[in-house]
Amino acid sequence: MRCTRLFSLFLAGAFCAPALSASIWVPTNYGNGADAEVRESAPTQNRGTSTEIASRIKNTAPQGDPGDGGDRNSLIYVKIDLTNAQMPGDGKTAFRMTYRNNNMTSARVMDLQTPNPALRTGMAFYGLASGQTWDESTITYANAPGINFPGDANVGTRDLNSDLTFLGTKSFSDVGDAGLGIAGSNWNPVGGEFKFESAALDAFVQAAIDNGDSEVTIVSHVLHSGDPVFSYLTQWINFNYLFNPKEQVTLNADPNFDADVLDANNALGSPWSSADNSTGAFSPALLLVQVPEPTAALLCLGALAGLAGARRRG
Repeated sequence: MRCTRLFSLFLAGAFCAPALSASIWVPTNYGNGADAEVRESAPTQNRGTSTEIASRIKNTAPQGDPGDGGDRNSLIYVKIDLTNAQMPGDGKTAFRMTYRNNNMTSARVMDLQTPNPALRTGMAFYGLASGQTWDESTITYANAPGINFPGDANVGTRDLNSDLTFLGTKSFSDVGDAGLGIAGSNWNPVGGEFKFESAALDAFVQAAIDNGDSEVTIVSHVLHSGDPVFSYLTQWINFNYLFNPKEQVTLNADPNFDADVLDANNALGSPWSSADNSTGAFSPALLLVQVPEPTAALLCLGALAGLAGARRRG
């Protein structure tokens, strides 16, 4: 009997422990989460209901030049609800987005003009200051927190202000190129994970939780500046690097994804082609521990206490 009760206590503890401490991806679908893109070339346009979030950059014409109207600069805003949130046990979090389209090929990711495949573009990430917030249905480039508008009135230059703290950068995943004999996929797959981690991100999220903030915002943009010095990288300039927002409830089909361009016999198709995103499996997300509601926690603790009491009585 004693062994049976001990085993029951072990099972109850095993059941409750994940509920109390497991790290999960908290997507923008949860609570007051939100995701939106803002565009300097359309500064009063709200894109909160769009099924895409993206960043692009082109800055080839100076302010006042007629060509400046053709320059581009867009950023991604992601808000994560911190209700009942804690940092993972190791103190390390991560931010994740997933690829939306099947056009992030080798030339869009790597320097194939030089060629220097080791040189890759990616994304830069920032944390929005505590107390600053925004609404998905109204955010625009002109009113987004963290942006000085109109700034220098030069489309294509980022007008970021001190409300944004730099968190680090992340290069896009490697892509293969058959012409150069580089093994790898033909593009980054629809639904594929783009995950950013840094000590600065850990500190930023931890500070928000310690401060009792109800939300945290992460802002990102494509890594290079789009200036004329990058003009030789014609496949990078003004390319829209697209990710899935929560509004993209079904992912795009990607039947021709090839995991290895140097292998003529491997099967084609992204494993996430046309996947369901209605619950946020592919939405922007932050890795956190969600403390259960008091009722759930008390149920677990009550079960453990009851079993412990039964063990003592036995």
